[in-house]
Amino acid sequence: MINFKEEVSKYKPILSIEDVESSIEADEVKDMMDLLQYITNQVSQKASEE
Repeated sequence: MINFKEEVSKYKPILSIEDVESSIEADEVKDMMDLLQYITNQVSQKASEE
């Protein structure tokens, strides 16, 4: 059986909402920059092949 008091004592709070939001936004910006670099490289390669 689950010991409720023991489980509650193990509880550790998660990041605050603001911390999570800023972390996600920073990752999204990096992902977008990676995509833009990839697209730019692909366009450059196709232009040099022609």
